[in-house]
This record gives sequence, C-alpha cells and structure tokens, in this order.
Amino acid sequence: MNLRNGLAFVAGATLLATPSVLWGQDDGVKQIQQLIKKANTQVESITDARQQLEKTMNAYNAVLAPDAKDRRSLYKKLQQEMASTDKKRAEVLSKSTEMNADADRLFKSWETSTSAIQSPELKQRSMDRLTHTRDRFAELRKTGQSAADLYTPFMKTLQDQVTYLGHDLNPGAIASLKPDADKLNGQAKELFAAIDKVTSSAKENITKLSAE
Repeated sequence: MNLRNGLAFVAGATLLATPSVLWGQDDGVKQIQQLIKKANTQVESITDARQQLEKTMNAYNAVLAPDAKDRRSLYKKLQQEMASTDKKRAEVLSKSTEMNADADRLFKSWETSTSAIQSPELKQRSMDRLTHTRDRFAELRKTGQSAADLYTPFMKTLQDQVTYLGHDLNPGAIASLKPDADKLNGQAKELFAAIDKVTSSAKENITKLSAE
C-alpha cells in the first residue's frame, strides 16, 4: 500500500469510526434516561399499590361497620378489592425486575466502553462515574423489594381476617373481630407511613441520579 492509499485508508477508517463512537455515547445517555424512566415507573407502581390498599381497607371497614346493611354485597366488594391489591403488588415486583435488568445492561455496557478508553486519566474518571452511578442506583434497587417486604406480613394478616369473615358474617362474628380490626387499622397507618418513606427516598435518589 503506497502512502497516498495509506492516508486515504486511515481517513476513511476515522470517518467510519467516529459515528460509531458518537452513537455509543448517545446510546449510553439514552440508557441512563431509560433507567431513570423505569425507576419512576417503579415508584408509580408502589404508589398505585398503596392507593389500592387504602381502597381495600375502606371496603374491609365497610363490612365491619355496625350499621352495614348488606354485608354479603360488601364482602364481595372486599374480595374484589383484595384481588386488585394482589395484582398491584405483583406489578411492583414486575416493574422492579424490569428496572434491575435495564440497570444490569447499562452497567455492563458502560464497563465495556470504559475498557476501550486509551487515556488512563479518562478511563479512571469514567470508572469513578460508573462506580458512583452504580452506588446511587443500589438504593433504588432496594425500593421494590422494600415495598414488597412491607406489604407481605400485613397482607397475610388481612387475608386471614377476610377468610374468617367469609365463613361468618353474622353480627356476633363481626363483634368478635373488632379488637383484631382495630389493631389491623393501626398497622395499616404504620404501613402507609413506611411506604411513603420508601417512595420519598426513591424520588430523592432519582432526582440526584438525574442531576449528576
């Protein structure tokens, strides 16, 4: 290959390589934006589940109300709300799984891109950014599981009481459940406060991840 052809080859290779590098950078930005979007979707799913559980507790208390007129109809409504709550809880875990999968792909791609950087200084800066972003996201990874862990024991207790009511909706059974119902409503308030704390923390981390 003569000099002229050699220079032409290098120039051509550079022109071909540059769009690829730029595309890789742009793709990385899009991946981070997608990750932030998935994190927000997860928070929304937790909020939806919380709102649905509130509706379920309202239906539960309606069944136990002393002046309830048609407890059988109210109980059917409670069962429907329970089913909706279970669906919303499943969505929380589903959104969390999707978000974590996106994060794993992003961090793997980031590591691969960083390893291709020739400058030691730039490579270290990229690694530092990757480590920082990964650490920040580690808190978001916990969000979905934390919400699930908070819901699980409460829902078991609620399901037990709903099952109990399903066998006996007479006034005597309703009256016998009042101490348990009072305790459950107290636990619901604690659960809602805990869920609000989880979502608030997640939103704070998402905001920081977006700004950094």
